[in-house]
Formats: sequence, C-alpha cells, structure tokens
Amino acid sequence: MKDVLLDVKHLGISFGGLKAVTDFCLTLRDGDLQGLIGPNGAGKTTCFNLLTGVYCADTGEMTLANQRINRLKPYQITAAGMARTFQNIRLFHELTVLENVKVACHLHTRQNLASAIFRTRKAQYDERSIDTRSRSILDRFGLLDRADAPATSLPYGDQRRLEIARALATNPKVLLLDEPAAGMNPQEKIELTKLIAFIREQFNVAILLIEHDMKLVMSICECITVLDHGETIAQGAAQDVQSNPKVIEAYLGESV
Repeated sequence: MKDVLLDVKHLGISFGGLKAVTDFCLTLRDGDLQGLIGPNGAGKTTCFNLLTGVYCADTGEMTLANQRINRLKPYQITAAGMARTFQNIRLFHELTVLENVKVACHLHTRQNLASAIFRTRKAQYDERSIDTRSRSILDRFGLLDRADAPATSLPYGDQRRLEIARALATNPKVLLLDEPAAGMNPQEKIELTKLIAFIREQFNVAILLIEHDMKLVMSICECITVLDHGETIAQGAAQDVQSNPKVIEAYLGESV
C-alpha cells in the first residue's frame, strides 16, 4: 500500500450562510494522479483554496505527510510540501523566465537579511545552487533557451509550462493543477497530457487535477471525484464516474 500524502476529511466552508463546500473527503497517495471535476460553480477551485490555505475551512481536517495543515498560511502549506497552479496564469510578469523559477527555489533557503545584504559565503553558495536548480528545471521543461526572456514573451502554452515548472521548484510532495488546459489548442492539450505524465514520473509527486476537458481527465486520472453545488456526488475510477447517473444529471441537467 502506497503512503498517504494528503488526507482530507469532511472539509466544509460557507460564505454568508451559503454552503460552498460540504463534507469534502479525499485521499491522495504517493504517485497518485487524481481528477476533481464538476459543472461550473461546483466548488472545485474553492476546494483548492481550502487545501492551500487561501480559505480557512469551517469544518474538517487536512493532513499533508502526516502534518496537520488546518489554519496554516499558504506559504506554510507550500513549505510543507503542497504547490499549486491557477486557472488564470499568475506569473511574475516583470521577471524573466529564470527569475520566476528562482523565486520559488528561495522558499527552502535559510538566508537571513544580513547574509543577503553582505553577500556571505553561505548566501553566495545558496544563490549558485538556486541558479543551477532553476536552470535544470527549465531544461527539463524545454524552456532553458528562453531563460533570460521576459515571462510574458512566451507563447500561452509555454507560460503554462513555466507556471508548472515554478510550482515544482518548491519541491512539493503534492501538486495541484487548476485547469491547466484552459485556453489551449488541441495540439497544446496533447503536449500537456504528456507533460503531466512526465511530471509524475520525473518529479515524484502526487497530482490532483481540476479540468473541464473530459477527454484529458478520463485519459490520465486513475480516480476522479465529482462535485456538484459543493457536494461530492461520485468518486471512483474514470469508467464508473462516467456512467454514474448523478454525474450525467449534473452535467446535462436532466434525470437519466
């Protein structure tokens, strides 16, 4: 049995009396690639915001590698081993491709303000290590030749790859991908499917994926959780979820 990395039990949150997510449960094990799907407004991104500390849950418990992460701040959860991307790409537009990745690598350095100002030997060693690691990650993503280019100069698909590369630079145990195929053309989606498989194998991370492209989800996810109006209506293998009457009703708006 693979080790449990992320264990979520009975998570819930309300906004002004409206229950946005109710009794959300999920177990993500070492090497898993799972999907989180549902119609627009189902609560998928809210779940990601709960998992990453953007929102504080009203109910439930979350553990990451056996560490309780309820009420931790987003940067603390990232340091504990969970990174994410966003539906709308959020690169540092004023920085280069390389600098975007370097920012993420700094999460695990132990420099203080004084060592950075006075350029101590330890600070210089850390900077060299960060530069080497950042360039290595960019090389694996096919972006090294654009390292010094502004992040915004990349084509859309490469900007998405850079955002994922930056998330992986934090050395996560769990990677959350929020609609990575959004805005991509069919060829870019094919490349993304290959990239996700590559990431799981080469970076040794478990992946939880929000995605509206059902062909992509069904082709790569071993387990899928389906939300509708903040409630889990199905959870299981792709073929079982695909034929579930509640899932069909949620997407088509009619009983079957």
